[in-house]
Amino acid sequence: MRMQSGRMVSLGYNKYVRSDDVTAVEPLTEGRGPGRRTLVWVRGIDDPIVASRSVTAIVNDLTNPNLTDD
Repeated sequence: MRMQSGRMVSLGYNKYVRSDDVTAVEPLTEGRGPGRRTLVWVRGIDDPIVASRSVTAIVNDLTNPNLTDD
């Protein structure tokens, strides 16, 4: 997997982060169904951000070279 740099990645509910600044993602499964929420660690922010998207969706946005800017 190769990170795509310089992209804005949606975390849901009008939260966006720059792909270069994402340092880790972790699914939140306790008390929720699988794949519903994700903890996203971002460079420069001490606590993780709770994203309303799945780990799979976020990682796909971070690594997919076929996404185009319209």
